[in-house]
Amino acid sequence: MAAAFISGYALPSFAEDLVNVSPEVVTGSRLYTNLDELPAPAYVVTRKDIEKSGASTLSKILSRVPGVSTRSRSGNTQGEFIEIRGLTTELLFLIDGVPYYKTSHVAGAASVDLRSLPLMDIERIEIVKGAGSAVYGSMAAAGVINIITRKPQSEEYKISVTGGTYDRKEGSFRASMPGKKVNVSAWFTHQEEGESPLLYYYSDYTGEIMNNNEDYENDSGGIDLSSGPFSFSASWGEYTSKWTYGTDLEKQNNDFARYSLVYQEDSQRFLLYSDRQDKDVFQYGNWTSVKDKAWGAEYSRKVFLKDAIMSLGMAYREEDMEYRLPAYLINYDKSRENYAPFLEVSLPLRDVVMDLGLRYENWHQDQAQDYDELIPKLSFSYQTAKGTLWYLSAGRFFAMPSLYELSYFGYPATKANSALKPEDGWSFESGFKKKCSNGTWNMGIFSIEMDNKIAILPDYSQYENISEFRSWGVESIRSWDLSDNWGITIGATWMEAEQRDDGSSQWTKAGTPEWDLDAAFSYEKGPFYGELSVSYLGNREDERAGIGQLSQGDVTTVDAILTYATEAGTFRFEGYNIFDKEYYLQDYSSWGTTTRYYGPEARYYLTWEFDL
Repeated sequence: MAAAFISGYALPSFAEDLVNVSPEVVTGSRLYTNLDELPAPAYVVTRKDIEKSGASTLSKILSRVPGVSTRSRSGNTQGEFIEIRGLTTELLFLIDGVPYYKTSHVAGAASVDLRSLPLMDIERIEIVKGAGSAVYGSMAAAGVINIITRKPQSEEYKISVTGGTYDRKEGSFRASMPGKKVNVSAWFTHQEEGESPLLYYYSDYTGEIMNNNEDYENDSGGIDLSSGPFSFSASWGEYTSKWTYGTDLEKQNNDFARYSLVYQEDSQRFLLYSDRQDKDVFQYGNWTSVKDKAWGAEYSRKVFLKDAIMSLGMAYREEDMEYRLPAYLINYDKSRENYAPFLEVSLPLRDVVMDLGLRYENWHQDQAQDYDELIPKLSFSYQTAKGTLWYLSAGRFFAMPSLYELSYFGYPATKANSALKPEDGWSFESGFKKKCSNGTWNMGIFSIEMDNKIAILPDYSQYENISEFRSWGVESIRSWDLSDNWGITIGATWMEAEQRDDGSSQWTKAGTPEWDLDAAFSYEKGPFYGELSVSYLGNREDERAGIGQLSQGDVTTVDAILTYATEAGTFRFEGYNIFDKEYYLQDYSSWGTTTRYYGPEARYYLTWEFDL
């Protein structure tokens, strides 16, 4: 058995019974067919891991990967997102290899809300850290996370019901029906959550106010069809939120729709996709409407040349954003398009394998400065006779400014900053992956250096390239199979993340935990599975101007899971932050106000799953 839930992260492809990676969805490369061959720190979460964990959110699962920390606030009314190596915006999420990010994101915030990626439709999650722009283009600075959806592979009819604290309710249904010519699967999930603490708010004018998440509802569903080399996927959903901030009631309505068509046969692949994300927000007494649209296509082909393997192709993407703020007569409607030919080559040099990736990015922007650059990545790997894979890589990355950042201006500015440049820099990784006789071990060091970091000016008039960013550290995860029933996994990350503003010689800490330690203890026998996990975040100090220091630097939380399978279905009890440790995720102090967002409090859920 796996040593613990997170043991699947380290060297995923060694656990061949849990991982079945098909050539068209391997993350981080178009050449490799197994993640253990990839010269980069790579982790995987399988469907079995997701079901065992009982996790109610995607960020909770991802936070168990070394160096990944959740930045989600208390309650589902707030956006769900994560941070890797000190970066949040500059993370690229893929869905079955399709790039998925908003065209209206803002600096320092997530480019994708994980609430729009329901766990019901996820078969596997692959996480590859390091610069991925040479393969995928924009946003892949700190890493790439590929959400691989469930496909109709066997007949299945399953229902799931969950209830718990803070009026949490969830119901899900999934059906999968393989056929002689066409395979079909469909799913639907409904979620609700009631009132829970959100933030502490103090103002010189109103005094102290405790704010709450008031209400959250989410309905989402999807369908998958496959026939021969063709596959089609569609998913859509809507989620609504209400919360208090100061003396105001604020609310938000979101809906999304994603479609993709893939042709995969032999050594060639063609992809066509569309992504729509709409948002209406009532905040500070005004309604704001944002409509994000993107569609794209990609063609790639593998070529075998003696000992070398090469993949070459072309990617196209078109983005459009409509932004409406009626109260101030603000109307933005911007678009841009991207052409990107790419090439990857893997070549053996005696006992060392060299991998070279090149991607030429060419962006044509509406009423903004165009951008083009050649993005390289070079990696070397060496596998010992005992199976240990050593790797060393260096890659360039960039993250395009969003259409919103390019469009925005407020008083005293008179126009938007159309010359806003992409954030760019270099990422370096070195480490090893190893399968031991009693488990797995994955360890590495990394360094990121970023120029032209985007932030809004202190007077909120424009977005500018006003700072630099750097982070470096060590990441490790080790699992042990103590016996046929007992397992333990320990993950540890030490990291320094710093930022320096334009014209300053002083680097300041950027709020990322310096220490991120996780330990999971598991027991599995017959129909019973239990797990106890402990997480420690140390030194979360934030010295950046206008942010203030976090009120509670260190925090330790404990989670527990108990699962029992019977003929009447599987019953699972989940407890998160079971000792109800109170802590803050963010702390802002400015203009006579102080705002402190709570981290999730103690939560308990009971789930029943049944195969029809």
